Amino acid sequence: MRVIVIGAGIGGLALAQSLRRGEVEVAVHDRDTDVSATGGYRLHLDHHACAALRRALPPELYQALLGNSAGSAGFRRFAFVDHRMRVLATEARDPEEDTILVGRIPLRRLLAHGLGDALRFGAEFTHHATHPDGTVTAHFADGSTDRGDLLVGADGVGSRVTAALAGRPTSRPLGVWGLAGRTHLTDALRARLPDAVRVGPVLAVGPGGIGVFLSVHDPAAGTVVDPAACVAVPADVERADLVWGLNATAERFPDGVRDLAPDALQRVAVAMLEGWDDDVRTLVAADASAVGIFGFHAADPDGDLTPWPSGVVTGIGDAVHAMPPTGGRAAATAVRDADLLASHLLDVRGGTSTIPLAVRTYEQRMPSYAVDAIRESLAPLAWMRRLTAPRTRLPARAGLAAPAAARRWRMS
Repeated sequence: MRVIVIGAGIGGLALAQSLRRGEVEVAVHDRDTDVSATGGYRLHLDHHACAALRRALPPELYQALLGNSAGSAGFRRFAFVDHRMRVLATEARDPEEDTILVGRIPLRRLLAHGLGDALRFGAEFTHHATHPDGTVTAHFADGSTDRGDLLVGADGVGSRVTAALAGRPTSRPLGVWGLAGRTHLTDALRARLPDAVRVGPVLAVGPGGIGVFLSVHDPAAGTVVDPAACVAVPADVERADLVWGLNATAERFPDGVRDLAPDALQRVAVAMLEGWDDDVRTLVAADASAVGIFGFHAADPDGDLTPWPSGVVTGIGDAVHAMPPTGGRAAATAVRDADLLASHLLDVRGGTSTIPLAVRTYEQRMPSYAVDAIRESLAPLAWMRRLTAPRTRLPARAGLAAPAAARRWRMS
């Protein structure tokens, strides 16, 4: 059995690791030029994703992942605050629950470790074709092809693989944009951190329904595993940063904002935070090196996430259940997809299933957790919209004191 994966993101690489460990031939194609050529900031992997990665990765590779992961000191609770950083509600983190907080780039590098020539970068997928013998061929922009027994679209929002299967895009734009960045924490800037941010991530909602996520990412202050113990696979510990994200409806941004350079985007963010806490504005204004903007997309949680007959082509991650980053669930859910699909493909290798049956079982079971992740990720956007409407602003502010309103906003 040969599996072709389109997309070397978190889900695609996790699937490749699982299959390689199960001695299944796999090839991963990605249009990026290099494993480090990716955007993104800090990812939250919950206990389901941690368990999946323990199964997927060799022990020394999982150890290196923990050696890159920030410990619990900076995530003792989650807080919901107003635009002046006054705490409205909190939720304590369960210290016994496995959690990995790691940057997207080091996570992607680690998941690519050991895959060797199974990875092909600079390969832009264009379309696929199935054949009477049950195989499938992937076609690429440079004229090359790859033929295998199963094609998996792990190509994210705007997936070409799953759009071809569904006959339409599998997600829709939400009319909300995110403007995000990382501020390197010098001693002087660390002193400007609001008290609420020092003990864990915060979500602030201010005038006009603007939402701001703030979280300190500082693996060097205490990784889960001592990086010096990561000998077989070295750890690559990131610097101390404040991860921030400003989210608002598209009409609140100036025209042409998506064409601006990082320093201009930073100035937009600072201007949109007029009237906010002075320390927050100072921190956002301090570092423009990693500022970017992106639109939010989501699949329909009430619809069929895989509206096609099960066969030799399927999808995982945002390719089938796109969700905004406002729940911090996307990466963890993609890893969970990879684990579930791999487990059923190993049944095929063992002779107790077929590829279409394995795909069918995966597609039946995946919504049991993916739908919940989509809904949780959409919930904070509903609060933002309510705060934008003048007639509902005061009642909405009163309701935000409920811990449920703040439970799942993290950066994904």
